[in-house]
Amino acid sequence: MAETEIKISTLYPPGSDAVRSLTELSNSLKEKTAGEVVLKVYPGGVMGDDKTVMRKIRVGQLQGALVSSGTLDLLDADLNGLSKPFSYDNLEQVYQQRLSYDSVVSDKLKSLKWYGFGPLDGGFSYLMSKNQINNMEDIRQSKLWLPNSDQIQQISSELDIDYLVMNIGDVLTGLDTGAIDTLISPPSAALALNWHSRFQYLNDTPVLYTWGILIVPERALARLDVTTRNIVTSELEQWSKNLDARSRVANQQALKAIQQLLSPINFDQNDLDRIRLSQTE
Repeated sequence: MAETEIKISTLYPPGSDAVRSLTELSNSLKEKTAGEVVLKVYPGGVMGDDKTVMRKIRVGQLQGALVSSGTLDLLDADLNGLSKPFSYDNLEQVYQQRLSYDSVVSDKLKSLKWYGFGPLDGGFSYLMSKNQINNMEDIRQSKLWLPNSDQIQQISSELDIDYLVMNIGDVLTGLDTGAIDTLISPPSAALALNWHSRFQYLNDTPVLYTWGILIVPERALARLDVTTRNIVTSELEQWSKNLDARSRVANQQALKAIQQLLSPINFDQNDLDRIRLSQTE
């Protein structure tokens, strides 16, 4: 029996690169700590939604979670600096900002007594639709689905758009029945969940940069001696760097794949300029 078991929850499904990498990390931790520390992963959302998972971490049922950036709103971390809608033209602009912003993320979480291992690249989300969407008014007239989070609620309010609320597992049915006809998603997710097969158009303007992070409360590692704790945090930091690099490549490949399957359309430049101007005011 391991002396310390670190239980990690994630929405990533079994077999995904993220989950496989965590399994490899568990083996490495067990070896380098002589069996004192192992990682146990609960994939596919079996531990519940973000709020449920955070509650389980607080009571000690879980010791961490691999989550999307929006989950950090539950910590009042205010780390949305990379996720303003329509802020970027290309990923090079994002990666340039990340050169300084990654440390902002870890420092902020540290001030809240959490370890943060990331960010982990999620690529851009793009607008996919059954009908042509060329401007904000088209979006407002569409039957739009977005994941219902505090961050999305804030963004939809800022842009004055409405969206339909349904579970991710019901999105495909919603597309088939016509309950929804438009969504905003990273290409990797759209391909994995087969959403792309229900659409004809891909708007080639990046909407939102997405990223994830592995969070662990400091108290979850407090029982470890300093040497062992340093081994664990060092291994987690190296894991996050490796996964981030692999994810950048995989997300670019997913974008290229979906660009070959859907017809590209452009977003109105005047609307784009107005949105960006409002974010600087």
